[in-house]
Amino acid sequence: MDEQLSKQPAVGREFLTWLYYQSDAHAGRIEANGELFELWIDRRVALEDDSLEPASCVSFSGDTFTSDDLKAAIRAGKKVREARFRLEKGENTWCFSLRADRLEVAGLKIDLPGADDIDERFHGRIIAISALNDFLDACFARFLESVLGKKWKSGGRKEFQTWLEAPAS
Repeated sequence: MDEQLSKQPAVGREFLTWLYYQSDAHAGRIEANGELFELWIDRRVALEDDSLEPASCVSFSGDTFTSDDLKAAIRAGKKVREARFRLEKGENTWCFSLRADRLEVAGLKIDLPGADDIDERFHGRIIAISALNDFLDACFARFLESVLGKKWKSGGRKEFQTWLEAPAS
C-alpha cells in the first residue's frame, strides 16, 4: 500500500503533463465523453523534477511565459506539479487549479451566464461541478489508455517527442 501511495504523485504529474501536452498540441481543443471542450493553462503552472535531491522546481505565472518555456522545462525532466486551468464549453467557463500529488481540484470558479435567481445558480453550479468531474474522469481514462496502451509504444511517444521538440507556433 505504501508503495502505491508513493507512486501516486508521479502518476498525477504524468497526467498533468500529458493534459498540458494534449491542450497545447491540439490548440486547446480536447474531446471528452463525445463533447468538445477548450482547455488552457491559465496564468500559473509549477513544474518539478523530483528525481533530483533536493527536487528541482520552476514556476511560471502571469502572461510572461510561453509554450516554449514549458516545453524547455519538460525537456529538462520536469513534470507539471500544479497548474491553473481554464476550461470552456459553450457559454460555461471553469477556472481551477489541479494539483498532481493528490489529484485534487482547488480554487474552482464557475462562470454560468444567464442564471438569475439563487436556486437556478445553485442548481447550475451543481451541474457544472458534475460536468467538470466527468471531464477530468474522461481525460484521466484517456491518459491511462493512451500512455499504458500499445498505441503509446507504437507512435504516441514519438508524437509527444515531436511536439516537445517543435517550437511554439
